[in-house]
Amino acid sequence: MKTKNLIILIPILIIIIYIGRRLYEYYSPAKERPIYRTTKHYDDTLRIAYIGDSWAFRHSDNWTFGHQPHSCQIPDIIKDSLHRPVIVESYGINGLTSKKIFYALFEEDSFRQFMEKGYNYCFISAGINDTYAKMSTSYYKQSMNCIIRFLLANNIHPLIQEIPDYNIIKAYEKQTIDKKVIRHLSMFVNGTQMDCKQQFRDALDELIIDKGYQNNVSIIRYKTWNNHYETDLKEMYISDNIHLNERGYTVLDSVIIKVILDIERSHSFTDE
Repeated sequence: MKTKNLIILIPILIIIIYIGRRLYEYYSPAKERPIYRTTKHYDDTLRIAYIGDSWAFRHSDNWTFGHQPHSCQIPDIIKDSLHRPVIVESYGINGLTSKKIFYALFEEDSFRQFMEKGYNYCFISAGINDTYAKMSTSYYKQSMNCIIRFLLANNIHPLIQEIPDYNIIKAYEKQTIDKKVIRHLSMFVNGTQMDCKQQFRDALDELIIDKGYQNNVSIIRYKTWNNHYETDLKEMYISDNIHLNERGYTVLDSVIIKVILDIERSHSFTDE
């Protein structure tokens, strides 16, 4: 009888341990990696990277909305204002959380090669999938800290996108039943609300203050461009209410331009 119980118990224990390890790996935030060095340029070209999740992927000129390619105005406007060459390049991978974005910087060869080219500024779209998957705010904070530390170590100024006002309820309702069950499990485990966008915005502010990044990191506040929920969903998002359309990118890019110009002008004033 004891032997039979053991035969039944051992596989159950193995399954429990396996599930436990998978859950731990899934919910644990990013861990630091040895930082590699990006190229340091000595010309007057201003180089701007746009990285992260599907928002960065769709920002590329290779992505099309219907039949119209995305037309990024950042290089032309900054060039006209600062009278120096400007390069903007985008690299995004659909569906990545903040942890997976950080790991992709090291593990995805094409992403690493993209970053190794070297930039002055880096816009980071990360955390939308964290809120979508109901990860914890500590998961987001630690993973974002790893990204920030990597950029600052390479003298790249981070421009962090605050969680935008996308339709998080619609995103949940579109999911299959099994995914909804997982989301509720994540909410229970992580103490995350259904509409957790503000929780993550607050967590980002806590990270910036706790680590003393106030003078080294810029946050692109959602209220500076995405402050009219119902109207914005109709005018700046595609039908899924999660991703931006061409107008949405144009509005977001205008804020990025303003932040970069303010920083560059402040540097010029300091140097004089």
